Amino acid sequence: MKNKFLIGLLITIILLSGFSAPSPLEQNTVPQLSETRVLKVAGDSNFPPYEYVDENGNYTGFNVDIMRAVALQAGVELQFYPMNWHEACEKLKLGEMDVIEGMKITKDRELYYDFSREYLENSQSIFVSIDNEKIDSFQNLSGSKVAVQQGDVVITDLRKLSGINIFLCKDQQHAMQRLLNLEVDAYIGNTLAGVFLMNQMGARNKIKMTGETLNPTKYAMAVKKGNTETLHLLDKSLSEIKKNGTYDKIYRKWFGQPTQLPSWYIRRFLVGAAFAALCSLIALLIFYRWNYLLKKEVYRQTRHIQEANENLIQKNMLIQEERDFRSKILNEIFSGIVTINQKGHITFANQQAHYIFRMEDHSLINQQYYDTPVQSILDIQALPNKNQEKELCIENEKIILNYKTSLLRSIDPEQEEIILTFRDVTEERWMQENIKTKDKLQSLGNLISGIAHEIRNPLTAIKTYAELIPKKFDNPKFRTMVSKDIPQEIDRLNTLINDLLEYSRPRKPFKEKLSLLDAVNGVIQLLHNKLEKENILIMSNVPQNVHIYMDKNHLRQVLINILLNALESIDKDEKRIMLDLRETPQHILFSIRDNGCGIDEESFHKIYNPFYTTKSTGTGLGLFVCYQLLVENEAEIMVHSMKNEGTTFTIQFKKPEEDQFGEIAHC
Repeated sequence: MKNKFLIGLLITIILLSGFSAPSPLEQNTVPQLSETRVLKVAGDSNFPPYEYVDENGNYTGFNVDIMRAVALQAGVELQFYPMNWHEACEKLKLGEMDVIEGMKITKDRELYYDFSREYLENSQSIFVSIDNEKIDSFQNLSGSKVAVQQGDVVITDLRKLSGINIFLCKDQQHAMQRLLNLEVDAYIGNTLAGVFLMNQMGARNKIKMTGETLNPTKYAMAVKKGNTETLHLLDKSLSEIKKNGTYDKIYRKWFGQPTQLPSWYIRRFLVGAAFAALCSLIALLIFYRWNYLLKKEVYRQTRHIQEANENLIQKNMLIQEERDFRSKILNEIFSGIVTINQKGHITFANQQAHYIFRMEDHSLINQQYYDTPVQSILDIQALPNKNQEKELCIENEKIILNYKTSLLRSIDPEQEEIILTFRDVTEERWMQENIKTKDKLQSLGNLISGIAHEIRNPLTAIKTYAELIPKKFDNPKFRTMVSKDIPQEIDRLNTLINDLLEYSRPRKPFKEKLSLLDAVNGVIQLLHNKLEKENILIMSNVPQNVHIYMDKNHLRQVLINILLNALESIDKDEKRIMLDLRETPQHILFSIRDNGCGIDEESFHKIYNPFYTTKSTGTGLGLFVCYQLLVENEAEIMVHSMKNEGTTFTIQFKKPEEDQFGEIAHC
């Protein structure tokens, strides 16, 4: 009880001492003059941000505000006389002025002036053009042209350098302007004033500071030598405005940061720190007490955990027996199965998995999956995924794997695993390729008989004309028929050859993500002249954001062939072709519908046969090529037609998926 009383008393004393700190207004102890006195203050008319005349004609700056604060503290009035710096120094020497509001303290100047207590440390810097790399120190100014303000203290040091050409300027702005005009190589002036002028004159990307700062000197107010009364007044007032915080407010206004904190602020900060330390001590005592109680609870809980752990060991033994039984079952199936934990370790691999990867039994287990052949088919970033196929090279033998990855979920998220199932489908794919080869050979037989017939007809016409040329060459009508019919027959042969090349070209499709609308618009633009000539209206309902995976050249050829078929089948006054699109969860269905003559029942089942055509100028390969190209791109084509009403061709694309196409391994 006694300790609590002492702590409460201490807190009360600290709080009372904090609130009893004197305010800045109560610290004014400077004796004021019995009579109001007017001080004549001289200063540079263009030395920003210390003292300068702004665009409105007002005399302002850091030194001006400090001087006004001193006058307010001392109870005197001021008359400011902005002028050339050299002129200001001379007038103070002659006693025509009482004070210069800001001057660097040097030994030479102490011969003519008395200085107040310093209220700022000042320095000078070298300013050069942004691309000047030659001048990087004070010594490198030798042989250069340098601009300085008349009366600046740096002039003495500059004259010690060899070959230097000094340009005296009326103020620092004049010196900076000479550097901007490239009349000089460098300008030396007050650091803060120079930075202020760079910003004011928009020269930040034209001028830079280089080298170390020069002449770090103390900065104070100056009076004529022997004027002790004014000097004492300035010193007392400067001391007071620093104590009450006025100096720091002015400093922050012009330079953005205070130099030192006032004593009342420091005293309150120390009181607050002591109070915080006392609170921390109390919190520490509470923490130690809580820690003692916590240790007792931890000991009790540890005993409970040990008992639970023994029960868990027994349950784990039962789980292990169940896992062994599950492993026996999985080892008997014909697919490879691999499970991988969240750390990337293979936790299970059945016998078939080892057999497919040509590895010894149990050699996959406990390995990192990316150190085994599993990494070639497992993509952890794409889970789960659908069945995919990939060609691998294992022990210089190519195999094709059909695989699927999924997430094996668990009540505990940390125990979730990835399960990879795969099987070797190399033999199945080989048999499928053999069946395709037989189909192609069958089609080749039809092609050969069709080619012979299609080529013989134009060649017979050309040969007949060739034989009649010696006899009828002088006949104008005959020459007209020759010039008309032979090119037509040659074009017919050329069209036949192009279609045959498109059909027989062995190029594997290069599938990529395509905008269906862009592809359709490109083909419509290609056929624009023909559509306009036939006065056919195309109405498209294909949205912008539909994409498919297909070889772009194959898609273009398919669309051209089908649209040409539609265009050539329309024999009505009002000619229309409708382009529609609809989607299912797995497919994109794109339809091309015309209002032409339609397809009769006899021809309907032959439209995909090579060289079958009902047109007098057709080769019969257009739809056959479309069918082949769509099969190569895993798409399907369907047709619906009614005689004299029109025909609709529907192309069924698979919806694109991420990582749809696997890479091919090379032995």
